[in-house]
Amino acid sequence: MDARGYLDKYGRDKARVVAEEAGTNLAYFEQLACGFRRPSYELAERLCAASGGELDTPSLMTAKSRKEASRARPSDQQEAAA
Repeated sequence: MDARGYLDKYGRDKARVVAEEAGTNLAYFEQLACGFRRPSYELAERLCAASGGELDTPSLMTAKSRKEASRARPSDQQEAAA
């Protein structure tokens, strides 16, 4: 699961605990969830461990930024859905 999915499913309180256990804070976690930042590999691994495996490194590392998502053409989105 990526940061956005985790935040939606568990809320800010649980995300804050996971972020702090991983050595970061809720504000940074929310920036990951909104696509404004991408974590280092080391932080992604710590977030996965702190979440008990709910978060996964590939999803955290490959989440599209808001800029990338807004630049996607409608035809790209339709092909991805197929």
